[in-house]
Amino acid sequence: MNYFDLTPEFISKYKISSYKNANHGGQKKVFIVNVGTEVFALKVVENADERLDRELEIYKKYNTSYGIPKIKEIDKFGKNLIIFEEYIEGNDLSDISSTFNNNEEKIIKLIKEIVLILDPIWTANFVHRDLKPQNIRIKPNGDPVVLDFGIARDLNSDSITATGGQPLSYLYATPEQYQGKKNLISYRTDFFNLGLIAYYLYTNSLPFGNNKIEIDKIYQKPIPLVKLDSSIIERFCNAVLKNNPSERPRNVEIVLNLLIR
Repeated sequence: MNYFDLTPEFISKYKISSYKNANHGGQKKVFIVNVGTEVFALKVVENADERLDRELEIYKKYNTSYGIPKIKEIDKFGKNLIIFEEYIEGNDLSDISSTFNNNEEKIIKLIKEIVLILDPIWTANFVHRDLKPQNIRIKPNGDPVVLDFGIARDLNSDSITATGGQPLSYLYATPEQYQGKKNLISYRTDFFNLGLIAYYLYTNSLPFGNNKIEIDKIYQKPIPLVKLDSSIIERFCNAVLKNNPSERPRNVEIVLNLLIR
């Protein structure tokens, strides 16, 4: 199979009636496919590694959980791993972020829902560690779905990337990720990400700059308090946006209480 297209043999085997390209990155290509009356996100992965195995482990373990895509089928086709995943209708949060600007109530509701989606995953000692608007899909009814656990970390096992070589998205990375301190990564890493997301949604800007150099410079010192018109979002951001993970909220209950009026 050509990695960037689907062959007639592949289409016939999986009874695909139509498809279109969605996106691709690294070793993974994503298609939106129709199989009978159902629509799936088809992921075709070349040379699948431990990171993908871990992503699939999370999806399979929480296959009935609210707010996480469900896996329909996993197969091998030639040297490629094939994953048929529930297709989530809606928009990436990054594409509709402007609809949240200055909307305190809407942002609080969203952050609470994401926290509740991830709570059982955190409890099982998994960390997403790449939370950002591009990895959150908003369904037509407004419900969020958390996507792409590709760099999630199982805190019960050894990490699969070398110190200082962690995969991350720089704009939404945490101080411990910037500094390669993998031993400090925990659910509190995700708390920090949620603070960045909340700030971005409210202000349409990021609190610490828009490039790696700016952000890294700020992370070298105690992070300054943010100032917002919304006292609740300001309180939440200032609680979770701490350099030292130990200074961030210690559990989900505290995080949710920060978001109460």
